[in-house]
Amino acid sequence: ASKGGDDSSLRAKQPKSDVPVPMISKNNRQYNNNTGLPKWVTDYMKWHRSMRAKYPNEQLITDPDAPKLLVRVCNGRCGGLHDRLGQLPLDLYVAHQSNRLLLIEWQFPHALEEFLVPPDESDANTDEYIDWTYPGQLIDKKKKREWSDIVNAGKMRQKDEVDDFDAFIGNSIDRLNTAVVHEYRKDPLAERFKALDENDAIYGTASYGRIFNAFFKPSPKLQEMLDQLYKDLNLVPREYSTVHCRVRHPFAYNRGSKIESGKYVANSDYQNFDFEGVFKESSVSIATHALKCAISKGFHQEESIYFMSDYSLLVNYMTQDFSKVELETANDNRYESEAAKVASAARVVSRPISGITYHIDKQNARGVDAYYGTFLDLYLAINARCLALGIGNYAAFASEISGTDCVIRYSREKWGLGVTRKDNNFICQQFKSIFDEGFN
Repeated sequence: ASKGGDDSSLRAKQPKSDVPVPMISKNNRQYNNNTGLPKWVTDYMKWHRSMRAKYPNEQLITDPDAPKLLVRVCNGRCGGLHDRLGQLPLDLYVAHQSNRLLLIEWQFPHALEEFLVPPDESDANTDEYIDWTYPGQLIDKKKKREWSDIVNAGKMRQKDEVDDFDAFIGNSIDRLNTAVVHEYRKDPLAERFKALDENDAIYGTASYGRIFNAFFKPSPKLQEMLDQLYKDLNLVPREYSTVHCRVRHPFAYNRGSKIESGKYVANSDYQNFDFEGVFKESSVSIATHALKCAISKGFHQEESIYFMSDYSLLVNYMTQDFSKVELETANDNRYESEAAKVASAARVVSRPISGITYHIDKQNARGVDAYYGTFLDLYLAINARCLALGIGNYAAFASEISGTDCVIRYSREKWGLGVTRKDNNFICQQFKSIFDEGFN
């Protein structure tokens, strides 16, 4: 693969009859004046739409002259929302460089179209929309076209990663069955664009959110639920803050930490721990610390705080009417007293939650209704004026889409992959839980 300049050496074999989209080069570094997106992105979207129009429905699969496909498939364990969708700019780049149509096909926990659907020309007066839906059922290898023409973008694992980005891109286009997890390739992708005099690195810019919105809008049912939720909670987009607490993530705790029963606290991501004892104390203390950060660093006195968490019992606890709690009883547990004072200092609200909050990857064998909350909270975070976040990628993903400049980090991961997520916004003191104090 080349080391910069014209990326034409990375071009895969082209379809028989269709003109490919222009490759990125120093000679065509331009922006689309209507959208603010790099011209290579809008050129690709225009080409993508023209190919879908030329090969409608299953002709995209069966016609031998149709362009090759790059499909982001989830047919098992694929991670959370960020792991599945956060690499979209890189997928788009590889699809552009290889002249393939980028599509998305989820089978677990359900079809993505249950929650998100493509926009169309009626949604905006721009060229920012793309139809990523896979036509029909996932292709059978015995269909007319060779399987090598229709490949899964989600096969790569950490052990397959290479240090050299050029080699990675070259391998991706040569094999076309690879992808990147987490945020491993942000900086190298930015360096690639810099070498091409392309000033927009996508990640960390407004283009990230524009690309997400060009691919996705809420499904009709999700939009109906969002509209009702905003009405019920009396919230207006960009006029409230959001606090996210991922208290069931294993990276939130020191390795080997256990609760009273002897269970490892890291297993709470898979198991349903009771809201009691040290797990309750730790969860409530994390939420209290997060609210303190939001109130002291970015909160506007007149606005509400939307509180969300991967632990439904914590959400219900932190958004209860603390005026009904006898503080004498709360004072028996200092952390509960502190939570009552902090949560009562602002209007803290949440969506109604009954039952368990299910993770789309780690608890993926439920009905479709079990997962709407994941997407509701994502949009509530995207539309917040200010966002306080801690462990995990979920809320950081929302902040990347929204482009807000008010992001407050209140906690870092204790161990794991060491991925940096908006560390320049780390402005609160690192939280120390009861597990840091030696409880085992």
